[in-house]
Amino acid sequence: MGKWSRRTVVTIALVVVPGCAREGLAPVKGRVMFNGKPVKEAQVTFSPVPRSAGDKEPGKAATGFTNADGAFVLSTYKAYDGALIGTHHVMISLDDTNPARCKRLQQFDREVKPGDNQVEIELQP
Repeated sequence: MGKWSRRTVVTIALVVVPGCAREGLAPVKGRVMFNGKPVKEAQVTFSPVPRSAGDKEPGKAATGFTNADGAFVLSTYKAYDGALIGTHHVMISLDDTNPARCKRLQQFDREVKPGDNQVEIELQP
């Protein structure tokens, strides 16, 4: 019985500990603007940055879409639950029918911190 208990504890630790590598989720909402005007129908993606060269699975990306006011709320595992805490590669993509006259794909890095995160994004021409 002692071996079975130790094996169970080790198995649970191996399953639970990797999931704890990130501190959790934090709410993220914001606006996407271009020349001071809201950008509607933009896809916003926050992809966690690997913490080391050996980090092959840094975590699930969070996504959202802007509304007519350029506002978005990110979702990772369920609707509007936010993004993983840590540094992210952020990608804003617009389809060819979007009226904003800027680059269709823009990328940069942003930090998601514990607590509420408000992100204001001004797209470049």
